[in-house]
Amino acid sequence: MINGMSDTTKISVVMSVYNGSNFLDQSIRAILAQTFQDFEFIIIDDASTDRTPEIIKQFAEQDPRIKSFRNQQNIGPAGFIRNLNFGCRQAKGKYIARIDHDDISRQDRFYLQYDFLENNPDVFIVGAALRKVDESGEYLGLMIPPENDEQIRKMMPKKISLYHPVIMFRKSFYDDFYRDKMRYCEDYDFYLRVMTDGLKMANLKDCLLDYRILQNSLSREQDKVIKNLFVNQSKEFYKERLQKGIDSYDQFDPENFLNIYKNPSKELLRKAIKVSKIYFDFIGFRKLMLIYQNTCKKDAFFLSNLFFLYAGSRVFNYYVKITNYIKH
Repeated sequence: MINGMSDTTKISVVMSVYNGSNFLDQSIRAILAQTFQDFEFIIIDDASTDRTPEIIKQFAEQDPRIKSFRNQQNIGPAGFIRNLNFGCRQAKGKYIARIDHDDISRQDRFYLQYDFLENNPDVFIVGAALRKVDESGEYLGLMIPPENDEQIRKMMPKKISLYHPVIMFRKSFYDDFYRDKMRYCEDYDFYLRVMTDGLKMANLKDCLLDYRILQNSLSREQDKVIKNLFVNQSKEFYKERLQKGIDSYDQFDPENFLNIYKNPSKELLRKAIKVSKIYFDFIGFRKLMLIYQNTCKKDAFFLSNLFFLYAGSRVFNYYVKITNYIKH
């Protein structure tokens, strides 16, 4: 046994990082300081150009539990998903724990989650509550998810109910936990697949992680219209699986969403406008309506949405809220 690591490692921690030198040191230290020490720490550096490689090397030289990998080229969100799957395939632990480079795990996180999964063999994945902090570590509030499987299943199709940086799950079920076409919502798509595969979920009531809210995070850099299209697509795949037992993921081309501003079809624009209304995105709605007007002219669909374009965000959001309430 070397530095708490045995031949049969209990937990594999997986992190993908790109230019994370501002907070990486803190995040790694919090993992290495866990009261539960029997883990390996797999870190994939996605071709960082800052001090990230140097920081990882320094820690890896001090602790043999760290297994570092470095990509030669960064390809953005698609690469992030590939990195996670790569890390999970490298994992030798019974359980996989996720962590992001800018978040801080509570010292007893692994102990509590490992103990829960060991004592609840019917549960596939366990999360926890989060404590939101800003870039300076100042407290911003709590994120408290539903605790049991029934409550999570009820909430998940409407709102994500497992928080990705603080999950731990069993390695034994999937070959690839994340589907690489599902950009910016790979975790949500994963959870919805878990649901349709009949696997049990849970959340601990404890706040086990400081979740850092950054202005330049990957999700914020992405256009909200495109992100909402992917999130909505995850829900559509979920509904397909419920109805048919299989979804149309293999036929799905993510490039259509990613290139919506270049040469969109009328069908895709209409879908994106409808999705912007579902997700309270007035800015995206306005942008899409102007594109629709210039490319598809003022047809009946355009005229039916014209009122909300001129009424403004307050009326738009009120309408969306009422419509969603009636549907649900």
